Amino acid sequence: MQKLVYCTVRLKPELRSRLEKYARVFELGEEGPAPDLAKVEVLMCGPITPQELDAMKNLELIQCVYAGVDALPWSHVREDVIVASNAGSNADAVAEHAFALLLAAAKRVVFFDSRIRGGNFEIVGESRMLHGRRICVLGLGAIGTRVAEIAKAFKMHVVGYGRSRRNTVQVDEFYTQERLNDALRGCNYAVIALPLNKYTHGLITYEKLSLMKRDGILVNIGRAPIVVKEDLVRFLRENPSFIFASDVWWNIRNPSEDADVYSLPNVVSTPWIAGAASSRETYEEMLRLAVENVVRYLRGERPLNIVRHEDYK
Repeated sequence: MQKLVYCTVRLKPELRSRLEKYARVFELGEEGPAPDLAKVEVLMCGPITPQELDAMKNLELIQCVYAGVDALPWSHVREDVIVASNAGSNADAVAEHAFALLLAAAKRVVFFDSRIRGGNFEIVGESRMLHGRRICVLGLGAIGTRVAEIAKAFKMHVVGYGRSRRNTVQVDEFYTQERLNDALRGCNYAVIALPLNKYTHGLITYEKLSLMKRDGILVNIGRAPIVVKEDLVRFLRENPSFIFASDVWWNIRNPSEDADVYSLPNVVSTPWIAGAASSRETYEEMLRLAVENVVRYLRGERPLNIVRHEDYK
């Protein structure tokens, strides 16, 4: 008997047909009786509630649509359930956005744009070069690897930091997790492309920021809680030449609570638009890759991007 796949996101007909070659499929919101969650064996999801997970007694696989899996209610995920992220599905889009933020900060685009809108064409201060500068890429997964590739195209000195180094990643230096200080020390720029888990939560503190150049730039396109917010605010106030550029924030439901960060003059901000939120093309590619990974499982193959439970529990 075919497995039951429950999708909490809506699929294009061709993607649904792809799944239906191997399984019975139900999409949240479609007409007809809702499936008995106790019979669901494969879950393809965006947000999901603890109550829904608890009801899925026969669940075998969770395929997340988004690249990160930190939003899963992990305490309700059984140990025998395979969890697959969608890592790499938005890598090009997010890496491009990281460099959009870096260039906007280094070349002071936001600063001058606001002045010119008021009729002020006075040139004050100096822009910063990328060529030859030291950049630390924190996290060398699909996104970080792409960031490193772009940085090399700018002829930057690229420092990699992560759990392990892929053979395909071209960096000038590489430091493992226990050597974060060495990775950040003396860097002009840094880009956070790490997943949020129990090892990276609160990783960037005041002391870590202090290792970078005082006129440095930190870009965050990973997750906000990787940075200790109170430490960041203190550091930015004490070092007005340092710039923080971010697409991710701490308070998703009430962004105004992060005004202590984005109201500072040395902050460049965008509202979670690096990936699929502002790009239909990126979102559709993420759905396609998620479906293909589910198909792998339904065909008896090992899914890609399997996540270690111990990183989140």
